[in-house]
Amino acid sequence: MNIFFILRSLSSPLILSYIIIFYLLAKNTSCGVDPKFLACPPTTCANNNQSISYPFYIQGKQEPFCGNPGFGISCGPNGFPILNLSNTQYIIHQIFYENQTLRVSNTAFSVSRPNTTNSKGCLPLPLTQNLTLPSTREFDIAPNQTDIRLFYGCGSLPWLEEHKVGCFNETSSVLALYKEDKNISFVSKNCQGEVVDTIVEDGIIGGNEEALTKGFLLTWKAGNCSVCHNTGGRCGFDFVMYTFRCFCTDRVHSAKCGPDDDPG
Repeated sequence: MNIFFILRSLSSPLILSYIIIFYLLAKNTSCGVDPKFLACPPTTCANNNQSISYPFYIQGKQEPFCGNPGFGISCGPNGFPILNLSNTQYIIHQIFYENQTLRVSNTAFSVSRPNTTNSKGCLPLPLTQNLTLPSTREFDIAPNQTDIRLFYGCGSLPWLEEHKVGCFNETSSVLALYKEDKNISFVSKNCQGEVVDTIVEDGIIGGNEEALTKGFLLTWKAGNCSVCHNTGGRCGFDFVMYTFRCFCTDRVHSAKCGPDDDPG
């Protein structure tokens, strides 16, 4: 039966008011909030306050449509977010959403490495060739990063002790030198193991070991979230159309929340 016919048939103003209020409440409740908006609030890994939001999403904790393809991260056992690139894990130290950069370090240099030392009292450093990150479709190495070279199989070189960043085994240490260091030639002749290149953030204050632990900067390529965010939306991705979308409380929009935006 038509609701307006029922209203006209009622003579009591009080009953009429109750029915109108009930009708409006029921109508508003049925509209609800778009489920994709509800699914994609910023989140964090346990024991870590780094906010994770578009283009990143936490695998297993958030839906893939909350981020961009290639930007799925995991939460490490120590609480740090982990980014897997070229089959190598990188700890995410900071994400700078305003200029689309993040600071990461290879887990080989993590301060959370098992704190076990050999008989020489040296923290083992694993040998890995995956320290120099190639550019990918999603990420590039940021400008102004500094090249550093690791020398494995180095014997006792007391005057280069400040360059020591760990040990490879019981008898050999690992030295880290910036590529412009004048001692590079001497060290390369006196270290018998592998030589591995990597990068660190330019201008890091502290020794080489601290620079490796703090890592380097990456830039990312993804849809800009600022307009969507500033209009009250949450950014996401449409895997059918394979494009950026803005998740708003009312529905999915193409770029921003508001009545003038095309529907997603």
